[in-house]
Amino acid sequence: MAIQATTVASELVINIQDGVNAQGNPVIRARRYRNVKPTAAAQDVYAVGQSLAGLQDKPLTGIQRRDLVELESV
Repeated sequence: MAIQATTVASELVINIQDGVNAQGNPVIRARRYRNVKPTAAAQDVYAVGQSLAGLQDKPLTGIQRRDLVELESV
């Protein structure tokens, strides 16, 4: 049985370090930007993430793209 995967939704996640906790470990906060076009190129999404991270006062720890994929048997 063949399976077809279709990306139905995508979001950009920017992880920002928001200080440290009592044990001295970094506290990471996620900034989520939904409604990213599923067809957008990864390079373009990354470039937007870098631009948005540049507007933050706190240091960037990572940029992610999360896709929701629908699976169907064909």
